[in-house]
Amino acid sequence: MTLLYATTRDAHGEAGERSYDASLGDGLRLGVATLRVNDASTAVREERVLPLLSGAWDRPTARLQNLSEQAVFRPGADLEALSSDTALFFSSIDRDLSASPDKDVFIYVHGGMNSVSRTAADAAQYRELTERGSVVVAFVWPTTEYFPNYLIDMSNARQSVPAFGRFIELLARHTRAEHINILAHSAGSRIVSSALASLGTAAKGVQRDELRDRLRLGEVYYAAADVEIKDFVRQLGHYADLPLRITLQANRDDNILALVGAFPGTSRAGRLNVDELSAAERETLKYWANGSRLDIVDVTSERGGNLMARGHALWYERRWVSSDVLLEFMYHVPPQMRGLQPSDSDGLRRWVFPSDYEKRVAAALQRLRRL
Repeated sequence: MTLLYATTRDAHGEAGERSYDASLGDGLRLGVATLRVNDASTAVREERVLPLLSGAWDRPTARLQNLSEQAVFRPGADLEALSSDTALFFSSIDRDLSASPDKDVFIYVHGGMNSVSRTAADAAQYRELTERGSVVVAFVWPTTEYFPNYLIDMSNARQSVPAFGRFIELLARHTRAEHINILAHSAGSRIVSSALASLGTAAKGVQRDELRDRLRLGEVYYAAADVEIKDFVRQLGHYADLPLRITLQANRDDNILALVGAFPGTSRAGRLNVDELSAAERETLKYWANGSRLDIVDVTSERGGNLMARGHALWYERRWVSSDVLLEFMYHVPPQMRGLQPSDSDGLRRWVFPSDYEKRVAAALQRLRRL
């Protein structure tokens, strides 16, 4: 399997056999990752409504084999006047899109304490689930892989925000992707939330409709978001009207978010403790959630697997959650059309997995395939 990557890490070795360390580099490096995926995963796949709903299907094991760097986009470089190497990289995306049934680009932004090989393998999970029919780009930012260096990772995340914003602009300007979809996991949510807020405020004098059409943002999904809830709500107001949909995965039992929430600041958006918000912040959150610009999916209601809800990677570890993620990105439909049910006992609308989710999602998929 191959997938694309964009990284802010410092590079070593020859371009055709790159390696990247945990320090911040001086540009946005673009290339192709080659992975080996085990064959056993496809051998036991059952033909079900969605592959993920088959209890017999083992998840693929992907091992990174090679990183081939194709181009470097330097800080301050012109977004329009691309070098020949950079232009070739983006034209290769258009070539892949033309051969794919999925005309969207999917960007995966990993969390903290991740190696390059693990990030590539996680991104490969999504590409494999779409039967390799989607164009997937892994955005790889510098992390140290050790929890004691958590604050270093957070600093690297902040410094990677401008590069991620430029990458979104480059994709919008130089590819024919119908939508640019983003899945941000854990601390990757800091990069995405901040970058989208910057894109939403930087274009002074540009009409919102024009900006929306120019960026072509599709689904923006925050899985186990390791970003302070107050920052998340504040930044939301700068860009919530731009994507087709924003989804915040909420899990009050996430043990990793509980741990990092002990650091200075507020609790994390992925655990969504609204009691820490001011009255004005709660009203802002309700405005976007109840107005269908933000969908809050409570994954603690998921019962489609044996894993504890305390996990931090439920977007690919839990079958029901993974199926819902896949349906959202494939069909661009709201939660009620994906088999979820609303729950708004505290005035803030959330979406939950009903006990008969598999039956509901089977019917939902039949309807979607007829559209």
